[in-house]
Amino acid sequence: MTLDSQQKELIGRAALEALLIKNGFEVARAHRDKGIDLIVFLDEPSRPFVSRPIQLKASSGTRFGLDRKYARMTGLVMAYAWNIQDMPRFFLMNYGEAEDLIPAEAKRTSSWDKGGYSWPKAPETIKLKLERDYENRWNWLRTELEKDWRDEIG
Repeated sequence: MTLDSQQKELIGRAALEALLIKNGFEVARAHRDKGIDLIVFLDEPSRPFVSRPIQLKASSGTRFGLDRKYARMTGLVMAYAWNIQDMPRFFLMNYGEAEDLIPAEAKRTSSWDKGGYSWPKAPETIKLKLERDYENRWNWLRTELEKDWRDEIG
């Protein structure tokens, strides 16, 4: 079955929400998509409220890319969902980490100049790096939120 982009986004978001909850996070949805698809937070009444915005890129394959407009969003978590129709896989990173995956030669293209770069099917080198360093980074995400607690408390 072929899915349109909205269906992919809905399936990817539902799967990501379920995994976030399973890993002890709370999740809220943004009602309008202005670069934030979800908001993840920890519900600890004795601590200050901290959250992070998530931008989800869902694919039925292994699409990977980055839009430069997300650079302006402080604390944004980039979440990439692959193979959403079969066995979904999730890769979590901040914007800087995602940008570091885009090779220098790609950043010299008109596509990057116009706002971003994307591969419909991630090259093997990118796949390997994502699998090794960014897959299922739930502990990383928790640490990022807990850092915000430390910053908030002083």
